[in-house]
Amino acid sequence: MPDMPAAPVIPLPIATRISPPDLGDSTLLDIDPDPQMSLGAVEVDTHDDITYKTVELPDGESRELKYDIVRPATDERLPLVVYLPGGAFLRCNKVMAFELRRHVAESGFVVVGVEYRVTPDGATYHDTIHDVRAALAHLRLHADDFGIDPAAVAVWGESAGGHVAALTGTTNGLAEFAEGSDPSPLGQVQAVIDGFGSSRLSAIADDFDEEAQLHYRHEPTHFSAYLGKPDALFSDIPDAVRAADPATYATASAPPFLLLHGSADVMVSPSQTQHVHQALLAAGADSTRYVLNGANHGDVAFLGLVGSGLPWSSATTMGIVTEFLHRHLDRTDASA
Repeated sequence: MPDMPAAPVIPLPIATRISPPDLGDSTLLDIDPDPQMSLGAVEVDTHDDITYKTVELPDGESRELKYDIVRPATDERLPLVVYLPGGAFLRCNKVMAFELRRHVAESGFVVVGVEYRVTPDGATYHDTIHDVRAALAHLRLHADDFGIDPAAVAVWGESAGGHVAALTGTTNGLAEFAEGSDPSPLGQVQAVIDGFGSSRLSAIADDFDEEAQLHYRHEPTHFSAYLGKPDALFSDIPDAVRAADPATYATASAPPFLLLHGSADVMVSPSQTQHVHQALLAAGADSTRYVLNGANHGDVAFLGLVGSGLPWSSATTMGIVTEFLHRHLDRTDASA
């Protein structure tokens, strides 16, 4: 198994109080962390450090963007699931969530952990989506090499990766968000999973205590750099906030969405995924949202909350994830 990434340094306030979630359009789940998801029942193959794109950074240096693949050790052509790591748009480590990715792969998918540029690379939300599109295109062009069904592709992200996944899904076919301004089907997706992702960044603390909210109202954050407006307050850049919000682009033609959030998330308000969910439903798209009762922002053991990741790696939660993927990606003609 790959080395685990170092615990992140959190530059943002952690909520001390969280408003109860609005469940009018979502389903509350009481998750028993026992049993946990299964691992090891299926032999897997891995292919690591595959370069899909080389980018030039603001300092003139170049950087190779890479991905890692895990898939069942068979010759069968399988649907593709691209996993987008979190990291607050400050870091992106493609080895994250390996056990979650392996579980999904064992269920019958080619699962790929993709790195994308973040704000220390000088990247904005446009750059992250261009990177994801480039990775999708590269994987489809190498479908024969890795046994991928290029017509059945999903993106799955958590935290900041959930934001990127949602924005990738709602901007399918838009030239502004296409790699090289070419909205080719090579960079589009057929399903989206957004795990506790942000959306409307100016409202990221709306469910939290007043102290956390005040920080976002009166202090510039690195999110402004992600919006292309370094050092600006959210109140001064409403157009940029809206332009980076996945809900802005929701249409009836959006791919099916699965959104998941913990009711006790101390880093991203649970209403952030509800905001995207409501926009998709209003547009006539297929969207399902679950709130995990008492669950936090994924595995936040680095905050001293040991066991916080267990609801997310439970057999129940991961069963929801794999059932959604099978329902929307499985095809009888995948060998074509």
